[in-house]
Amino acid sequence: MYKMLVSFLMASTAIYAAETNPMAEACDRLVAALEQKTAALTRMQSEADVDAALDDLCASLDALKEQMAVDQKELWLYIDNTEGVKQPIIDELERLALQFARIQQAGFFNNARLRELLAPQLITDPEAQRAKREKLQEIDHDD
Repeated sequence: MYKMLVSFLMASTAIYAAETNPMAEACDRLVAALEQKTAALTRMQSEADVDAALDDLCASLDALKEQMAVDQKELWLYIDNTEGVKQPIIDELERLALQFARIQQAGFFNNARLRELLAPQLITDPEAQRAKREKLQEIDHDD
């Protein structure tokens, strides 16, 4: 009986500690903001779609700015050293990069506000842009 109680208490403590880990919460917020950003950009398929998705894009950018209040070194240590955390972030960043490339290739759908919001996040290196275009074309032709 005593062993079962001790095991239960230890398991409960571990679960509680995991649920209240501030870096786990920060990581969850980071992933949610990246997913929101990707979703907003994905919805932009034409000039008509941009205005409707800009609010979500701005909200995701605000959430990402709030992430800067978190100790970045500690957050990335958590991401690097916690099983199952890093790969989903990498996958989401890849999806996001493809959306950036697609929207940049579309000329930001002639929307100055969209161009202004995304400009600080875009790579202007011609070689990197070529690689993104090739990757985007590979994905488009996979259908």
